Amino acid sequence: MSGDFADVPTAGEPASSPIADPRLCQVHDYWRGKVAGRTMPRRADIDPTEIPKLLPDVMLVDVLPHGRYRYRLIGTENAQAHGMNATGRYLDEVLPGPEYKAHVIALYDESVGARRALYSECLFMAPERRAPERHTKVLFMPRAEDGETVNMVFVMQVFFYIDEATRERHFIDARPYKEIAHVLL
Repeated sequence: MSGDFADVPTAGEPASSPIADPRLCQVHDYWRGKVAGRTMPRRADIDPTEIPKLLPDVMLVDVLPHGRYRYRLIGTENAQAHGMNATGRYLDEVLPGPEYKAHVIALYDESVGARRALYSECLFMAPERRAPERHTKVLFMPRAEDGETVNMVFVMQVFFYIDEATRERHFIDARPYKEIAHVLL
């Protein structure tokens, strides 16, 4: 999928919602609708048959003891963008580069600790040019069976490519990155 940065607010530009991508808006509305007066939805509240067009960009991530996370399910678009299907693998084993790995795990930790959805965007730079080559937008939405303790994170991540050569390389190449949006919702 190709895209551009037209929907990224510039410095000083007001944004009514940080989420501009329609797929991410749809999944966030869906998640909020499933909260039903609780802090967050339960696993049974999320029905894949209700969001079939979003499933290729969805990931389910188990929250494990001692701060670890494991991919339970990775949608086909994400598996392709990552360059591998990491279903069943631990995040700390597959995320590329120590800085990016720490960044992503910190995003999960923040969403899980706050028990709230979190939105983040990153630009990935070509090391030789320091110019953007890939743009990701990701939404972390916690789930809890007991209504309190987060045991899974429902994630949707979409990719936009400036340099098509970076397609299918997200988990393969550790690239310099810059977070350009970070909002606890």
